Amino acid sequence: MWMPEAPTPQVPGGGHEPAVRGPAGALTGCAGATGHADREDPWPGAQGAAMRPAPAGARLLALTGALGGLGVSTLLIHLAWALRREGRRVAMVDLDPAGGLGLLLGDEALPGLRWADLPDEESAFRPGRLIGALPAWHAIPFLTGDGRGGPAPPAPVDGAAPPAGSCLPAVLEALLCEHDVVLLDLPRGCPPPPGSDVLLLSGLDLRSAVACQALVPRLQAGTGIGGARQGPGVGLLVRQVGEDISVPDLELVAGCPVLAAIPTDRAVRQRIIRGEDPVRSRSALRRAVGAVVRRLELDEPGGGGPPCAVGDAAQGVVGGGPGAAPQAGVRSPGAGRPASGAGGEAEDRPTIARDPVGEPAGAVVSPHGR
Repeated sequence: MWMPEAPTPQVPGGGHEPAVRGPAGALTGCAGATGHADREDPWPGAQGAAMRPAPAGARLLALTGALGGLGVSTLLIHLAWALRREGRRVAMVDLDPAGGLGLLLGDEALPGLRWADLPDEESAFRPGRLIGALPAWHAIPFLTGDGRGGPAPPAPVDGAAPPAGSCLPAVLEALLCEHDVVLLDLPRGCPPPPGSDVLLLSGLDLRSAVACQALVPRLQAGTGIGGARQGPGVGLLVRQVGEDISVPDLELVAGCPVLAAIPTDRAVRQRIIRGEDPVRSRSALRRAVGAVVRRLELDEPGGGGPPCAVGDAAQGVVGGGPGAAPQAGVRSPGAGRPASGAGGEAEDRPTIARDPVGEPAGAVVSPHGR
C-alpha cells in the first residue's frame, strides 16, 4: 500500500490540517502542501506523471453519460450523498473543463480552491492540507472548475501520458489517501484515470445504444499512464428514456451488464430549477441511488474486499416485479438486510443480478475490464 513519505498531521475534530485562507497565487490552504517538490521522483520519466498505487480499499469511481442531458452530475451528487450516509469517506472531482458540477452544489457561495487555483505543474500534495482547502457540500469535499476553466485533460490520446502541467494525478493521489471513494464526473468520451471503475449512464433509445457501443471499448481498453485498467471495468446504469431497445439488447450491443435502472424524477428537476438542494427530501431517485450503493459491494470503510462482479441484470433490474420469484443467482433487494419501515420503499430498489459461476448470462465485469 502506497503511503505518502511525510505523514499527514492529524488534529482533533476534523482529521485534517487546517486550511490557511489566502490569495490564490500562494495556493490557499496548500501552501507547503506540496512538500515533495524538491525530492527526487522515485518514478522517473513518463511514469512520474502517473498515479501511484492507491491505498488498499480506496476506490476511484467515474460516472459518464452515453449522451448529454441524461443527468450524470445529478446522479453523481446523489451517489456521493448516499455513500456519505453509509458512513464512507467520499470526495467528488469534476473533470469537465467547462465545469457544471459546481452549479448544482451552489459552489459560488462556498469558500475553497478551484482547479484554476492549483499549480499546474505540481506533482504531489499533502492530503490533509489540500482537502482542508477545498469547498465542502454536506461535509463532502469537492473540486470543480469555474469561469477560469477546469482541469487539463488527463490524457490527450489513449495510452499517452498526461500533458505537461496537469496536476490531476497528484490531486487524485491525495484524495485517495483520505477517502474510501472518490467520485469523478467524467466528460463524455474522455478516458478515465488508471485504476478507476466506470458507471456509464444510458437511455433505452437507439442513439444511446450506438453511443455505448462506441464508448464501452474505449472505457475498458485502458487509460493514460500505467497500462490497462486494473478495476472491475464498466457497468451500465439505465435511465428510462426512450423505448427503442430492451435492456438485454442494450447489454448485447454495449458488451457490458446493466447494473440498475435509474428513474427520471421530476421533483428533483424542479428543485434544481428553483436552486434548492436536490437531495434534501425523499425521492425515487434518492431511493434508487441508495440501492445502487448497496449493490456495488464496495469495501467496508477501512477494509479491502473483492471487487464487484455483476451481470445478467436484465432479469433482476427491470424485468422482475415485487412478486416475481427470485431467479438463480439473483440477489433480492432485501436479502441480508432488515425490512424497511417505509411503505413501498423496498419495491423502488433496483436489484442487481449476480452471474452464476461459470455460466455468465451477460458480459461480466472482470478485473481486466472485459
